[in-house]
Amino acid sequence: MSPETPVAAASDLRRLCRTSRSAVLATTAIGHKQVDDGWPVASMVVPAIDLDGAPILLISDLADHTRHLKADARLSMLFTGSDPASNDASRIETDHPRLTLFGRAMPTTSADIRKRYLLTNPDAAQYVDFGDFGFYRVAVEAAYWVGGFGKQRRLSGAQFIVDDCQSLRESHDHIVGHMNADHLDAIADIVAHQTGHPKQPGWKMISIDCDGMVLGTDLPDSSTIRIEFPQTVLNPSDTRRILVKMSKISRA
Repeated sequence: MSPETPVAAASDLRRLCRTSRSAVLATTAIGHKQVDDGWPVASMVVPAIDLDGAPILLISDLADHTRHLKADARLSMLFTGSDPASNDASRIETDHPRLTLFGRAMPTTSADIRKRYLLTNPDAAQYVDFGDFGFYRVAVEAAYWVGGFGKQRRLSGAQFIVDDCQSLRESHDHIVGHMNADHLDAIADIVAHQTGHPKQPGWKMISIDCDGMVLGTDLPDSSTIRIEFPQTVLNPSDTRRILVKMSKISRA
């Protein structure tokens, strides 16, 4: 790849994961009824992406892939920025960006992980408390991005995952509550400027992460949108500075 070939920044790769409605999960067969142990097995999952970029899975003990991961935690996940199961033919074009993450599935009972998953996938509330379901956070060890012919990038897990953002995690609910209580007008300005939607009331902040924020509306269509931050944020001060800047630009 020549020095002039553009590559995606780590934040772009995390964004691709965050905008994927589903992902392909690859595990190693253990006790599979159809293939020998050690066979690579692919399945479809609906992940969420943690504040720092790590995938979160909510999977059932009844699924083959869960049994595989309990015996061998290694996995890979393929993200395309949309739904890989879509009938949209553009999903299989060779120049469509895709990202493979390599990591290990770590079981967790963290309340923060549960909350993050349900913020992304609210419909999962229907089965999240079933006894056979459990959460796993993927410890990312490597990432491989292909953006088309001559466009690729390989990152370590440390390069992909955002470090030192614990204070942002701890302040998440306060930031969201503060914006929704005191700055709905600023949110409306940002939405209008960033998306082209006419400025109107009803938008509110649902969640934030190191790369952007998800906004929802009380309007009849109940739509949600994601708006990216111009740079990665690590803490509440970074977030406040970015939001103030985005608001000023929107009103200008």
